[in-house]
Amino acid sequence: MKKFLLTALLFTSGSLALAVGAPAGTTISNTATLDLNDGVTSRTLTSNTVNVNVQQVYSVTVTPNGTTAAPGQTVPVQAGTTGTLTYTVTNTGNGPDSINLAALTANATAQGSSIAGIYLDNPTSGTVGSYDAGDTPVTSLTNVPADGTRTVFVRYTVPAGTGGGSAAGSAHQLNLTATSAGDAGKTDTDNVGQLTVERTIDLALASTQTKTVAAGGSVSFTDTLTNTGNTTLTAAEITTSTTVATTLKGTSIADTAFTTAYSVTGPGGTFTGSALDPLIDNAVGTGLASGSALTITVTVTPALTTLDASQVALTFKAYSPVTSGAVNNAPDGDPQATITNTALLQRGVAEVTKTVAKCTSSTACPARTAAGTADVSAKPGEYVVFYLGATNSGSGTLTNVRLSDLLPANFIITQVGATTSFGGVLKFSKDGTTWSTEVSSLGTFTGGSDRLYVAVENGGSNTTIDPSDTFAAGGTLRLKIVGYVRDGTTTGGTPARNDDGL
Repeated sequence: MKKFLLTALLFTSGSLALAVGAPAGTTISNTATLDLNDGVTSRTLTSNTVNVNVQQVYSVTVTPNGTTAAPGQTVPVQAGTTGTLTYTVTNTGNGPDSINLAALTANATAQGSSIAGIYLDNPTSGTVGSYDAGDTPVTSLTNVPADGTRTVFVRYTVPAGTGGGSAAGSAHQLNLTATSAGDAGKTDTDNVGQLTVERTIDLALASTQTKTVAAGGSVSFTDTLTNTGNTTLTAAEITTSTTVATTLKGTSIADTAFTTAYSVTGPGGTFTGSALDPLIDNAVGTGLASGSALTITVTVTPALTTLDASQVALTFKAYSPVTSGAVNNAPDGDPQATITNTALLQRGVAEVTKTVAKCTSSTACPARTAAGTADVSAKPGEYVVFYLGATNSGSGTLTNVRLSDLLPANFIITQVGATTSFGGVLKFSKDGTTWSTEVSSLGTFTGGSDRLYVAVENGGSNTTIDPSDTFAAGGTLRLKIVGYVRDGTTTGGTPARNDDGL
């Protein structure tokens, strides 16, 4: 007689293969059978059934793993922008679970306020596997099936900071932690990743200015070239150029109309010369740190023969020639590192005129506007009037201006008048040294030998005319002289003041 005992094991919820074995909720049924022959009959006996119910096991895994000493991922990012760390979260338990997430700073450089959030990758829109605007901010993953995975992104904004932002190369480390909602003791906390700040080059040049310069003088411009990037720049990483445009009322003229001198101060010291780029190199010294600046002083001097309203426009351009190993935000042509300093020459331009007219009497003479430059005829004893005019037709100021007339022979002066279009006190002189507000106080003027002066006193000493006395742009000074053609032995006269007709 042969006897056989068999045990039958039945899984009532299927045969799904999971990383942690049998799925939670599975019932494992067990029944024994006995095969026998009692000498007469062969038969099989079946035992009762016993069941084993599979319990849920909770587990969660995050990849890539990483520590502060060996981060699992490194993402380069520019200061002032937002970078992304990418993680895969897996439910390694044997049943569905929700997983709570948290993004934490992992080193002193990282700032909690700069964590922009955790985002769940949308698997049906946008770029799957990469962060985009369609991804949803989350703090937990709900109903993740056993062996289910989710892609999440930790977003972090690297602070711009001051003086160009976070230092190049600095690492902002973050750690993503995942905790099972079913069993808070099941966590994954060693998932440090880091965002490293890229070396960013940037320059700012300030400022565009327009100034006037007087003839015989100079004018200075002070500009600053600032390293607004996040890295120290060497002299080889900064290039400057200067373009000179010299014009007179829109027409190009010789560059020799102005001379230019530069002074540059920086960490390497102060250097002066006539070419800017080598001075920049010297002033940078061993390096221009982030947030530091060079002070550039430009002095412009017009030549003595340069005409009024001439101007020179000096366009300065700074840029970095770096093409690799850094983000170059200051390439050739960058508008924030281009300025123009313009110097406009204001020179006084003097003009003098003289006209004449015949009078009917000593007090009845044509007005200035009726006089002309044509010859007039007069008999001895008849009166004539001379009008003299001085005008500053330039854009600058004239100084020490004296309008005078050497009285002609055979002319007997009787009246003098004067006016001016700008402020000051009219004064008269016989010798250009002693001045008086009353022309009659100067005594007798003799034609052929004496000179009559008029000027405007408005600066410096009030007893003399000197370079402190100015003649404004567009100003006029007029002098009227009335007298008659000598008709006897009298050779001179003492004039009275009469401004009529001017």
